[in-house]
Amino acid sequence: MKTSMLKLICCVFSIAFLFSSCLGETNTEIEVVADYAYITTLGSGVQVAAVSGQGNGPMYVTSPQIATLQRGQCYTLGYKISNTSSASGYYVAEDFGAKAVMLNQTMGHPTAPSEENDYLPTSFGVLFYDYGLLTTTYQSFFGDRWIFGAKASLRDKDDPSMEFYYDPNNQKEEVNGQMGEIGDNKIIIDVRFKRTNSGDGAEASTNVMCVGDLSYIKYSFQTSGHFNDNGQKSTPIPIKFRYTRLDGSGASAVGKTETIGNWSTDSASAMFVFNYVKE
Repeated sequence: MKTSMLKLICCVFSIAFLFSSCLGETNTEIEVVADYAYITTLGSGVQVAAVSGQGNGPMYVTSPQIATLQRGQCYTLGYKISNTSSASGYYVAEDFGAKAVMLNQTMGHPTAPSEENDYLPTSFGVLFYDYGLLTTTYQSFFGDRWIFGAKASLRDKDDPSMEFYYDPNNQKEEVNGQMGEIGDNKIIIDVRFKRTNSGDGAEASTNVMCVGDLSYIKYSFQTSGHFNDNGQKSTPIPIKFRYTRLDGSGASAVGKTETIGNWSTDSASAMFVFNYVKE
């Protein structure tokens, strides 16, 4: 997780519930009021939550609540760890703080996206992304689930979501006034903003949070012909997210195409990457 990015986005979207505290002089107790969690199963068959640890480092935890959640989904939840030693690869926790709330999740598509947006955000960013501890070639610690946030003017009963696409025929960007191909070992993912129901009443500024399951996009890119591991065991692929935001206000507002991310693969300056690891 890019800590600086998370702090910036949390400030923008006023997500104040994401914090943790370590208690006790010997730091043997961890209380996390609310964290992002991906539910998965370890080789031992135990259902766990892959969590960021909120400053304590990424870890697997299980609890009575976590054991009942839906595998493959992402949640916000809280937990308390009293014994910070673990010989089994995960920590047994108590339920603590926020009760589990499932986050809206959409699967990324390896197809050309529609150019239509049902709504346009005034801002958009990555709240949390899968940052490492890779376990297989295609799936990593957080299951390639990325959490995105946006702010948009929506009606009370609108049901907003986001969709994510990899269009191999539109891997282009403008540099110095010239449009050109981005080249191999880079990827642009398009984001579209959808709503399945149109609400009523006056519009108001609304925070939207969505989980993007980017595992299929990650796999599709590797087979697209634009990937080359160059004989290396680990290959980082920098990512840019392309979206349209609402620029201006009232009748004069227009859609403006933006990108976030950069093409750096240096860990000190790279923003978002896919990592491919050979078995």
